Amino acid sequence: MRKNSEDQVLILGCNKSKDGVKTAHGIGTQRFTLLKLELDDDVELKAQDKIFIRNSDEVKKIVRALSYDDLSNSEKSEVEKAVHSIVITNKDKYLNFYNSQTKDASKLHLLEGISQKSSLKFLAKKEELGDFKSFEDIDRRISFIDDSENLIAKRVLYELIEQQHVQKGRPVHLFVDVKMSRRKQEQKLDKFEDDDSFFLEKLKKQGLIESSGKKLKF
Repeated sequence: MRKNSEDQVLILGCNKSKDGVKTAHGIGTQRFTLLKLELDDDVELKAQDKIFIRNSDEVKKIVRALSYDDLSNSEKSEVEKAVHSIVITNKDKYLNFYNSQTKDASKLHLLEGISQKSSLKFLAKKEELGDFKSFEDIDRRISFIDDSENLIAKRVLYELIEQQHVQKGRPVHLFVDVKMSRRKQEQKLDKFEDDDSFFLEKLKKQGLIESSGKKLKF
């Protein structure tokens, strides 16, 4: 995980330890980083409150990054609301994700329901009529997308909740800085260039592995 780049978080829940230390769990508004914070003694916060976490009168320190599995059930129930709120508040940023994709470097197929073939149709529409002006513009011009804003939120939730449990391969984080879970639970990998099949095909083409995949040449 990259160095924490968050300046603000939405609160997911607060706690007080036996020795009286107030803490909160929050989700960052830039890269959806899950964080544990130590709060000032007089601070009272509730779920979905937005606070600054640097040079803040409310936050004593950032304790550590969290994985989704570190959250309580009540905090997990707040994550989806927080993610949708963050995407809506920063809609220009996520609209730019769609507009910045190109035929040579597209990650559109990593969004739910968009295949490699569909992503080419999407890019052809963008090239034909120019950049999209809003999420609504995408939904109107692209027949196979009816909620482009929600596709971003779904991808964020996938990266936070499910992708962290992948045991092999290199997960693709489009929008999230995530601490990997310690709980082992294998999930389906993204179909992307950095899965195992891509590297096996390269080895076969280079003559380093037979087509049966059983023998390596040295």
